[in-house]
Amino acid sequence: MAVVNDIKEKMEALMDAEIRPSLWGHQGNIVIQSITEGVVHLQMSGRCSGCPSALTVTGECIREKILAAFPQIQTVIFNCVSEDLLQQARNILRRSDSAGSI
Repeated sequence: MAVVNDIKEKMEALMDAEIRPSLWGHQGNIVIQSITEGVVHLQMSGRCSGCPSALTVTGECIREKILAAFPQIQTVIFNCVSEDLLQQARNILRRSDSAGSI
């Protein structure tokens, strides 16, 4: 686990230095969701979460930087569903469950 924490700290530093400043200019951000067995899961947030170019051009640049800096990472996955959208779906499902039990 210490190795994963070390990788995550170094990856956060890379994000802060080389990736996030560009995203902040577009009112977006990126979050490292998890790192397991050579796979890193990332989540775009803010305006970047719904932007098609965020996952094409920008996503590819991010992927290349991570793979070049961290040889132990083989796969970079962008999770496209934002936490806001997931929360909206949860709220709708809760309302549906409540309505069905009346």
